[in-house]
Amino acid sequence: MLNRIFYESRAISRFGPITLLGLQKRCIQRNLAEDVTSFMFSDQKRIFQVLEGPDKAVEATMARIADNRLHDNLKVRAIMRGSERKFKHWPFGATNTDDPDFKRVMNAGLMTDFFALDVLQAEKVLGIISSRKRRAVKVDEYSLKLRNFSRQRPPRGFFAVPEKPAPLKTGRVFFQSTKRKQAAAGA
Repeated sequence: MLNRIFYESRAISRFGPITLLGLQKRCIQRNLAEDVTSFMFSDQKRIFQVLEGPDKAVEATMARIADNRLHDNLKVRAIMRGSERKFKHWPFGATNTDDPDFKRVMNAGLMTDFFALDVLQAEKVLGIISSRKRRAVKVDEYSLKLRNFSRQRPPRGFFAVPEKPAPLKTGRVFFQSTKRKQAAAGA
C-alpha cells in the first residue's frame, strides 16, 4: 500500500521560481532513490504539496520537510492510503499562480483560491495540471539534463530542456562593421 500525505505550509521567505528550481535540484535525486513522487503548488507565500510512496519513505520525507527552514506553520491536511499513484511520473513536480495551465484549470472550475479547496479538489486540480504538462512534452525531443530519470515518460517543468539547441544557420552574418560593408560594396 502507498501512503499519500497532503500538507500546507507558509514559506518563511518569498518562494519564487529560483527558489523552486533549487529545491527541485535537491529533491529529485532523493525522491527517485526513495521511490517518492510529489507535486507542489506555491503562490510565493504558501505551499501545498502531495507526497506519495511507501509508508516509511513518505514519513522520512515529511520529517525532513518539517525540519526544513523554508517551511513555517506546517499543517498536514490529510493522510490517505491507496494502491495507485496519482503523480507517478513526477519525482518532484511543481506549479504556481503564474503557470498558464494552473490559470486555465482554476478558471474552468470557477475557482479563485487554491488554498480554500478541500483536499480532494486540490488533488484533482494538481492531477489535471500534471497531465497537461506531461502531454506538452514530446519524448523524442526532450531529455532531462539535471537528473537521469528511471520513469517511462519525462514530465515537463523546470527541469525539461531541449536535448540539442537548434543549430545556427551558416552564411548569415549578424554583426558586421560598416567598414566591411563599405569594402564589400566597393569591390
